[in-house]
Amino acid sequence: MDEESEDYGTLNDNFQTAGSKNNVRGEALHAALEKEETLKTMINNSHIVLFLWKNEDKWPVEFVSENVAKFGYTVEDFTSGRIMYKDLIYSDDLKEVEEEFERKAKSGASAFSMEYRIITKAGDIRWINERTFIQRGPDGEATHFQGVVLDITRRKKGEEELEETLKIQKVLTTAVNNSPAVVFLWKNEKYWPAVFVSDNVVQFGYTVDDFLSQKIQYGKIIHPDDFNRVEEKLDRSIQKGEVSFNSEYRIFTKTGDMLWVNERTFIQRDMDGRVVCFQGIVLDITRRKKIEKALRKSLKTQKMLQSIVNKSSAVAFLRKNVENFPANLENWPVDYISENVTQFGYSAEDFLSGKILYGNIIHREDIQAVVESLARSVREGYDSFEMEYRIITGDGSIRWVEDRTFIQRDRKGKVTRFQGIIIDVTGRKEAEKMLEIQKELGVSLSTTWNLQTMLTQILDACLKIEEIDAAGIYLKDELLDQINLVAHRGLSSEFVKNVSVYRADSPEARQIWTEKPVYRMDFFSDKMADLIRNEKITAVAVIPMKHRGEIIGSLNFASHTTDRIPQNVRSFLESVAFQVVNYIAPVRIAADFG
Repeated sequence: MDEESEDYGTLNDNFQTAGSKNNVRGEALHAALEKEETLKTMINNSHIVLFLWKNEDKWPVEFVSENVAKFGYTVEDFTSGRIMYKDLIYSDDLKEVEEEFERKAKSGASAFSMEYRIITKAGDIRWINERTFIQRGPDGEATHFQGVVLDITRRKKGEEELEETLKIQKVLTTAVNNSPAVVFLWKNEKYWPAVFVSDNVVQFGYTVDDFLSQKIQYGKIIHPDDFNRVEEKLDRSIQKGEVSFNSEYRIFTKTGDMLWVNERTFIQRDMDGRVVCFQGIVLDITRRKKIEKALRKSLKTQKMLQSIVNKSSAVAFLRKNVENFPANLENWPVDYISENVTQFGYSAEDFLSGKILYGNIIHREDIQAVVESLARSVREGYDSFEMEYRIITGDGSIRWVEDRTFIQRDRKGKVTRFQGIIIDVTGRKEAEKMLEIQKELGVSLSTTWNLQTMLTQILDACLKIEEIDAAGIYLKDELLDQINLVAHRGLSSEFVKNVSVYRADSPEARQIWTEKPVYRMDFFSDKMADLIRNEKITAVAVIPMKHRGEIIGSLNFASHTTDRIPQNVRSFLESVAFQVVNYIAPVRIAADFG
């Protein structure tokens, strides 16, 4: 073989050897490419987006995974240089992101995470969590940032909603704990052990731990004379399938004092209808009960109590718009108001939407006093404000409320919000007014022996009641065996002429004059009914006056505006009749009626 042939042979051998090596390398390259393709597929089908950008001005992008399309962009948008990574970051967050990247790059860190907002191509704002890996050159300077970006907008929205819910929950908790209403959650077991109680149980002398530790069970602080009644009433409500239970009873404080409370309980059942627990709202009504006791002694009837004592619950509110206080108080919007504002004829949405402003419902004659009193409380540094004033309900009626407002300030003492409760005290106000009228009447009657003066004082007192606009007083004349209309108000002369005198045994007298009060229009004879109808009287009250077992007269009242005499007014009139007969009886025979 010549030298050239040997070279070819050697070259051929070399090619064969090289070919064998290339096959191995080719297989490795193919496997690597397959792995790369698999990784790309996995990444592009995942929720994470990969970025690689230079540590240069505006962070130009060298690589981005194809699933950047979920933000509305294409790979080419970035790799062409039309869009830089910093262009992606929400303007309000950019400075913070830049500072954090610079801090981490200088600190020598290799990786870090942060959350910030980006702008999609459509202009929407999305929250992302980015895990960043820092690539450095031989000198240790950061050359590139490799970012693994995950869209966390849904999680952030959930966190924001949770935060808002917790804020409202905190408002409600604070409102409850600053109110007279103590909230309980009881097990459906003997003596009702508590699994929750609001912090304001301290008003009864107890701590939350007293109940939650089971050292004290709720049923055992109820007065023993009331416990069985409460238990039986609750059992009846459960058996009837009712969802709520209401009762008034006595409890003992930790110091042994006795309080009256009103308990409003909501009965909680499982899917099978079995009672699992009771959610109760307990309100101290001792003050109200004392007023009831005074009324009972003065008015001599339970009916008065039933009509004037109105069950009420506290309406919680939050007002934060205090920047221009007190200039904008009169038309103040509320930021939160509890749903039970419906008791005043409004919905929570009426206030929250701005359709109704709180200042709009305060009585025009009271608004200035409310503004000035609250402003004074703020100016003098008080942390609370209490006042009673009138409001206008949704149907146009007037209600008295007690406003207990808690004034919150920042560290500098500037008022930041007003948070409080509104309690309906109309029943108490009416009771106090009627009690005062009756007291004043007793004083005035005791200062005269003139019958006509007495009758005038009686009419003056009773006509102070809004629902009464006409009245007449009949007395029996023993000598003439007849009954006479001896005093009257608000009646036409023609009507008075027709009803001024009746024989004691006449059908009219017997129908008008019974031993029991009359409030029905259909009670009267046809003749009398016609007279009443022509007089345009819409409601009547005939209250007999009985002295030593004998009917000596009657107090007759009427209204031209209402279709019935309310229960609390009936009780008041009956009490007045019982009161005045002892003054009238001794002087009626000797009186000269002209």
